[in-house]
Amino acid sequence: MKSWISFFLTDARTFVYCKQKKKMFSILKPTNFAKLHILVPKTPSNPYFTNYKTRQFSQSTIVFNRFSELAKKIKESYPISEITPQELHSSLNSSLSTTSNLSPTPKQPPIIIDVREKDEQLRGIIPTAIPLPRGILERDVERKVTSVKEVNDLENGRDIVVYCAGGLRSIMAAESLIRLGYKKENVKSLIGGYDNWKESGFEVADYETSKKM
Repeated sequence: MKSWISFFLTDARTFVYCKQKKKMFSILKPTNFAKLHILVPKTPSNPYFTNYKTRQFSQSTIVFNRFSELAKKIKESYPISEITPQELHSSLNSSLSTTSNLSPTPKQPPIIIDVREKDEQLRGIIPTAIPLPRGILERDVERKVTSVKEVNDLENGRDIVVYCAGGLRSIMAAESLIRLGYKKENVKSLIGGYDNWKESGFEVADYETSKKM
């Protein structure tokens, strides 16, 4: 008995969803989309996928390219400011250093927002980041993170850095924040997202620990 299979695309990986089993499996990154495996359970009661069959799934590459192109157009139209993992790490460290020196005007660290989905955040999160998935960002950002007024304040305003897994969804998130009224000079997208941060060797935190902060 074959299961219904659906494919879901993000900027970092592909997910396959088995409707029969109501489970999602991460299988490939977009760069490897030329061929995908159709996964067929051995029996209806078997929770694991077996009997691999291969088929072409070239449309996924097309969809991802359109998604990338959309992010590129958004970045060009505003434009969206970007920050590297190294710059963000340096910014966090310099703000801590300034605070420890008891400067009369301590530099405020940037507000970091993780716009990935919860299942992605559970694998790790950038320290001090606030988990707020892309789908509810516009609705909850002022209530759960910070207001437009606080960010745009000329004397005590702070930067907002948004990140996703690979740097595309965060471009769209940054656009949404600017549309809500946050100054574009104060909103930045992390280049390469969480994956780039982690690959750069910087510290990652536990999701549950971050939620309690």
